[in-house]
Amino acid sequence: MKEKQLICINIDDSGKLVNKEKVAIYAGIVFTSKKEKDKFITQYRSIVQSIKCRYCNKEIVKCNSNKSCPELKHNMLKSKHIRQLMNYIKKYSILCCIINNDNIYTNIKNNTASRGRFLDYALKLLIKQTVKGLIKEKLIDPNKPIKLVINIDEQTTKTNGYYNLKDGIIEELKYGIYNYNYGTRYNPIVMSDLEVSLCYQKSEKSYLIQASDLVAGNIRRIYLNNINNVIELKNKINFVDYYLFLP
Repeated sequence: MKEKQLICINIDDSGKLVNKEKVAIYAGIVFTSKKEKDKFITQYRSIVQSIKCRYCNKEIVKCNSNKSCPELKHNMLKSKHIRQLMNYIKKYSILCCIINNDNIYTNIKNNTASRGRFLDYALKLLIKQTVKGLIKEKLIDPNKPIKLVINIDEQTTKTNGYYNLKDGIIEELKYGIYNYNYGTRYNPIVMSDLEVSLCYQKSEKSYLIQASDLVAGNIRRIYLNNINNVIELKNKINFVDYYLFLP
């Protein structure tokens, strides 16, 4: 058996696909080896450990367990700590999908099933775009077996729901799809064995999801500050390696 190449994609969201919000973001980090992923976790955890006590209400002398430490979310961090963590995250590959809610039909935003299907579609496209980018950069060989691990925040899935996401990803990457509405055929991009593992994780227990939350929140903030200037927006998010704008 040929050794499988690893793609580990970690995703969280910021903002929801609803009328009252301007943008919905999916973003995170991608790794192409276990060694790279483990190195990231070790260093990211070290940075979190160095600053987390500043966000805890318990007196240090009375704190003897990490179980009571708060999860560091993007919306609670001071700017200097966001910069500190983002400066480290930027050393790795970042992906994001930006959904402009104003351009999405109201009936999609107002219907739970339709919203779930659209977000499922957006995630599949983002993952496909990322895999295509890794192939283009020769970080992944499409003719050799691939193991694709996708970690998604558990709370995100509870809020939006997903419809056969795993099967849809396999179909997009390995078999290609035919769009009957436009008579267009999209060819497969993976030519060998493809194993897909979809994991729903609790953010408080996963540094990968916590880092993805920080990336998604940071990109959403940049978007809202540059909502009418796409060129400026792209300049501001030039740390993103693989991105998708919808619609």
